[in-house]
Amino acid sequence: MNARYHRLKGTRDIFLEEVERWRWCEEVWARVLGRFGYGEIRTPIIEPTALFLRSVGAGTDIVDKEMYTFETRDGGESLTLRPEMTASVVRAYLENGLQRQPGTLKFFYMGPMFRHDRPQAGRYRQFHQLGVEAIGSASPVLDAEVIQLAMSLFDAVDATGLLVRVNSIGCRECRPPFLDDLKAFLTARIDEVPPAFRARIDTNPLRLYDAKDDGVLALLAGFRPITEALCSACREHHAVVLDTLARLSVPVQPDPTLVRGLDYYTRTTFEITAGSDRKQSSVAGGGRYDHLVEQCGGPPVPAVGFSIGIERTLLHLGDEPVDPQQSRQPAVDVFVACLGRLAEQSGLELAGLLRGFCRVEVDTTGRAVKTQVKSAVLRRARLLLTIGAEELEQDMVRMKDLGTGDQTAVARSRLLAAVREVLEG
Repeated sequence: MNARYHRLKGTRDIFLEEVERWRWCEEVWARVLGRFGYGEIRTPIIEPTALFLRSVGAGTDIVDKEMYTFETRDGGESLTLRPEMTASVVRAYLENGLQRQPGTLKFFYMGPMFRHDRPQAGRYRQFHQLGVEAIGSASPVLDAEVIQLAMSLFDAVDATGLLVRVNSIGCRECRPPFLDDLKAFLTARIDEVPPAFRARIDTNPLRLYDAKDDGVLALLAGFRPITEALCSACREHHAVVLDTLARLSVPVQPDPTLVRGLDYYTRTTFEITAGSDRKQSSVAGGGRYDHLVEQCGGPPVPAVGFSIGIERTLLHLGDEPVDPQQSRQPAVDVFVACLGRLAEQSGLELAGLLRGFCRVEVDTTGRAVKTQVKSAVLRRARLLLTIGAEELEQDMVRMKDLGTGDQTAVARSRLLAAVREVLEG
C-alpha cells in the first residue's frame, strides 16, 4: 500500500528496539554527566534568528546555507529552528539571571537540531546532539576536564578507535594579525582558491581551514600554522591544556589546522574523530568561547563546551538503522494469552496487579492460542499466563515457564506470589 504522506528528506523515523538503544545510550551518558557535576537544561527548539546570526556568525555555512528560517504570520518576526544549542544555552543563562550564581555553571542537553545539509551516513537534516556547556571559568584546566568528559562519555558506551585532535586558534589580541597575514597570502594566490570559497577570504579566512576541499587544504598547508602566531597568554593556556590532558592520560594529537565551523570559538578547539578521514568521521567537537556571553548582551563570562552527534556515535558503535517491518516489540516478563472477551477483561485485571513489579502484555487480538504463544516467545516473555472459559469458571490461571517448560494451574488468589517466585527466584 502506498502511503499518502512521506517524511521529509534528511529525516527518519526511529522505532521500538532502536529507541531502546538510544535510551540506553542517553541514560548511560546522563549518569556520567552527573558524576562530573552537570545538570540538564532544555531550551525551545525555535529561537530568534538574530541569536544565531550574532553568535554563529555571518559567512559560516550554518548561517549562509543551512538554517531553517521563517517569519511569523502576524508581526513578521524572523525565527529559526536551532542549528546548534550553545547560543540557546547562553540566551537562557542570561535571560534567567543565572550569571548571578557563583562558580562555574555546568549544563548538559540532549535533543534535536536542524540544518539543511546534504544527507549522508550518520548526517540528517534533523539530527540529535548531546552537549555540555561549562560557564564561568577561564582556566585551561577546565578545558582539559571538558575533553576528558567527552572521552569518558564515549568510554561509557564502549566506543573505541577514537582520535582527539586539539588546537588553539588564539584570542582577540593575536588572531587578527594572523588573519591579516592569511588574507594577504590567499589574495596573492586567488587563482588557486575555488570561486565558491573566495568570499570567505574577506569575511573570515580562518573558515577556509574548515573547507571540505583538498585543493584549499593543500594551499593552506603552505602557510604558517596559527599556533606559531599565538600571544604569550594563549601559548601558556594551550600548553596547560596539553599538559593537563597528559596528566589525565587522555591521548591527544595536536592539530594546528583544526578550526570549528562557528565564529564564537577562542583559544582551545578540539574534535573527536572515528579514524583518519576528517571529512566524514567527526563524532564530537567543541572548544572555548570566552566572548559569546558578552556578544549576547551579558557581562564578560568565559565558557567552554562541546557537542556529540548521537546518530554518528551509534553508527560508530555499529548500530545500523533497523527495518521498521523487522523491528522487535519491547520485551515483557509476563504474556497473558486470552480466549474471549471475558478472558481479556480478566487478564487486564490481573495485569493491574502484576504491573506493580514487572512488565506485562495482555493479548486482546482474539487470535488462536498457538499464535498468541508465538507472540509471547517473540516478546521474550519469561511466563505465559493463559485464560479461557475453563480458567474463568475455576477461578484460576494456567501458568507456563517458557524457559523450563514447566506448567501449572494457579489460583487467582495466589497468582501474584507465584509470579514473583518465578521472576525473582
